[in-house]
Amino acid sequence: MADASAVRGRGRPRAGEEPDATRLLQAALDAFAEKGYDGMSVRELARRIGVSHALLTARFGSKEGLWFAAMEHVLTETERVWQQATNSPELDDLEALRQGIVRQVMFAAAHPQVQRIMNHEGSIDSPRVRFVVERFINPLRPRIEQLLDRLIASGRIRPLPYATLHYLVVSGGGALFAGPVEARLLGAPDHPDESAVRRHAEAVAEILINGVSTP
Repeated sequence: MADASAVRGRGRPRAGEEPDATRLLQAALDAFAEKGYDGMSVRELARRIGVSHALLTARFGSKEGLWFAAMEHVLTETERVWQQATNSPELDDLEALRQGIVRQVMFAAAHPQVQRIMNHEGSIDSPRVRFVVERFINPLRPRIEQLLDRLIASGRIRPLPYATLHYLVVSGGGALFAGPVEARLLGAPDHPDESAVRRHAEAVAEILINGVSTP
């Protein structure tokens, strides 16, 4: 008789075999990016992952709790990106800005779900969009504005609205990865490797830095 574990195949994992939080949160990001918050139910997500609805409810409390946890999980990385760029005393201010832009675009390539989710959420006033702004964007803003203010005061860049820079970097730089079908029709590779991603990120940074730099 065959070992039961060998023939068990797909299905819900046994108790103690549930996927770890990282896998659950990644699956949630994929689902919310595909269908949006309103279009995805926790029950459908549980079916996709092969776990019980009760497990997701026990871990995250609600669909909104799962959304918050998934975004917290992924956006902590971009938080580190800008903290490193703005907290490096050995970097020239303009180089710090350039590196921040490059790393942000590379983050967008690694996690295109974030921009797709924010495309759903950005036009609707909800606790979710406010969570992203208040938990991640606003706390980082003073660091980046101080960097920009020093560059403006020294005459190295022109003044520019903060929101303009934010959307050029986050949305403009990341759109190539958030919209792969359109990007492919424009000649971009289907699955860019790390070197292609870095070339794109460096090009975005060069265009932006040259655009705001004073003559």
